[in-house]
Order: sequence, then structure tokens, then C-alpha cells
Amino acid sequence: MTVDDNPDDMDRMENTAEVEDLPETELIVLGYLSCPLNGANDFLGGALITDYRTRPLQFAFVAPVRPTGIQRILYGDTLNEHVKIDVITKKLFSEGVSYEPHVLFVDTEDLVAVRRLVSAPVARLYRLEDSVEPGESLSTLRFDTGGNTDDQALVGTIVARLETYVDLIAPFARLTEALKETLKAIKKQSRKR
Repeated sequence: MTVDDNPDDMDRMENTAEVEDLPETELIVLGYLSCPLNGANDFLGGALITDYRTRPLQFAFVAPVRPTGIQRILYGDTLNEHVKIDVITKKLFSEGVSYEPHVLFVDTEDLVAVRRLVSAPVARLYRLEDSVEPGESLSTLRFDTGGNTDDQALVGTIVARLETYVDLIAPFARLTEALKETLKAIKKQSRKR
């Protein structure tokens, strides 16, 4: 298929970052996105933007999203994707996040689809479990770009450059904790009113 066959492919080509365009390691900006459910089945959403050492540059979140019963019925199996991508991520990256990361790491497979909303390559980042014998692989991290082959080389280069220096997975836990603390603060503040 050529770019002319599908206008969406043309947009993808314009948004594809090349390995040659990647700055020096010290200038790499990483993004982390998570959209967990809380105990009340509300959708939460947060983004953590970090430097190459995974030190925070920016944290953004959206207020919990609680779909109505009617929305749950009407959206059916597509509700999770709609809320996580079309509502939460769209809001985070149009209003909340001011940094443009070189790569956006996500913690669940369904979030890889946010690639259609952001210019950065998107990959689910996860730790390789005990499926590899010692000495078979130098890397303990794996990533999945959801079939976006144009993004694989750049994501692979970033992971390879940084994984020996920092724990690239740790920001997900920090992001989750920051979301919990933010919600506590919001609840506490609303009780004072």
C-alpha cells in the first residue's frame, strides 16, 4: 500500500520520528500514560513526563470519569477504549501535557491505540518474566508498538540506550501513586467546602 492509498497513512508518515532525529541521551524526554480503574469503577488518567533519568518534568491528570449506565449500554465493549483514549488521553495531551515526549510508554495493551492522537511513538513497556534462561537475553524489558512498525526502531533505540542506566518501568508505579495522592487531596479539599 502506498501513502496515496490512504490519507491516514500520510498523517502517520508525517508523525513518524526517525532514529537519526533522536537527540543525545541527556535530552531524551519520556512520557508515561496510565488509565486505571479505581475501586468505584471510575476511569482515572494520568501522564508523567520525565527526563532520560525518569525524573519528573511534568505530571498531569484528569478528574475521574464515571460513565453512566446508558453510556455503558450504548458503548458496550468499546467503552474502555472510548473513555481511555477519546476522553482521557485526548484531554491530557490537548490541555494538560506541555512537553512533547520522544516516546510515550503505556502500561496496557489497549492504550497503544493512543498513537492516533499523539505525534510520539507509543509502546507498551513491560518487564520480561522468567521465560528467558539466564544469559539468553541482555534486556529484561520488552515493548509492543501494536503493529506500528515505523515506531519500533526508535522505541528500541531509546529502550536500549536507557535501560542500563535507569529502571524504565518504575515511573508507572510512581504515576499510580501520584494519581492516588491527587485523588485523596481532591476528596479532602471537597470536604472542606
